[in-house]
Amino acid sequence: MNEKATRRALLGTIGAGTLGATAGCLDSLSGDEDDDRNGDDGNESNGDDADQPAENGETDDEEEEEAEVPDIDGGAVVFTYDDGPMQDYEQAFPVHQEFDAPASAGIVTEWVGEEDFDDNDWMDLEHLEELAEAGWEINSHTTAHTALGEFELVEDVDPDDVRVYPEERNHGFHHGYAIEVTDGENSVVRTVVDSGTDGTGGYLEFDEPVGESFAAAETVERYPEELMHEFLGDSKAQLEEWGFEVDTLLAPYDICDEWTIEFASEYYDGIANVNPGSMLNERDEFDPFDTNRDYFIEFTDPLDIQSQLDEVAAQDAIGIVGAHTFKDEVDEDGIREMLEWVEERDLTVVTLTDAITAAASDSA
Repeated sequence: MNEKATRRALLGTIGAGTLGATAGCLDSLSGDEDDDRNGDDGNESNGDDADQPAENGETDDEEEEEAEVPDIDGGAVVFTYDDGPMQDYEQAFPVHQEFDAPASAGIVTEWVGEEDFDDNDWMDLEHLEELAEAGWEINSHTTAHTALGEFELVEDVDPDDVRVYPEERNHGFHHGYAIEVTDGENSVVRTVVDSGTDGTGGYLEFDEPVGESFAAAETVERYPEELMHEFLGDSKAQLEEWGFEVDTLLAPYDICDEWTIEFASEYYDGIANVNPGSMLNERDEFDPFDTNRDYFIEFTDPLDIQSQLDEVAAQDAIGIVGAHTFKDEVDEDGIREMLEWVEERDLTVVTLTDAITAAASDSA
């Protein structure tokens, strides 16, 4: 059994209640895609020896499966860094090396190797390869850092309207993409050409009138299926073409809902930040598609972070934390202090995939 198949088998043992919202999603990860990616190892059978059990009564495959399950004694912490800026490599990576602690880096594929883009430089393939060789996990963070969820409209729509008013304007950050407006019965697809705020509120402006009437609170705007597959599938495919094994997603803007999970679960084994605001994930009920993540420097109180780490230690839980290293308040000292707090509590630092695998193994 290959590594991916092993992890899927372990994930399948998690209780039906925790994975009810995504029933059947993990099944879609098996099949020809894995066969094509992993391929034949080129080894032929060497007579009867290939079927002989190892001295301890287990086959070589069984020994390999056991070795793939991380040994986490007590609580664990997953570090996830957003976007792939150079500061991940220049600031976070050296500090994590001091503690022999891995992390997970969420990579926007279209930003890899960019210089002076959005007021920052971004890690190139050599940087990512060095991280991966040191035990870091590469997460998908989509192709273009697009919000993957649905947003409810807060104003009714008339057929002549070229603007819609969603509860959040995240899709307005990216002009030129198609947006679906739907109430579940009727759907219209239009292209975003502008966004902003007027006397009514935050809006998306389309290339042509909506053409139908929609009622606020009964209607959402979202990226259509084709784009969702592009943002999620193309990101994974590109990263794997570059040589990285990519099994998990970091959702841009901390936006993750049922629409997100419906598509993400076709490509990934879990999402790091489904529920922002708390790091605590109970290990015996760990659902990789219902995770909690909190920032550990920005937007936080150090006393609250230490209190949450205490809970992770007391409950032998899994804490998932994140940071944007390009932010001024996130620096080497802050990352080092967090790793010291983790070390003081005898918590194990693991990647997101390792946490998923270990939790699934516990539930087996």
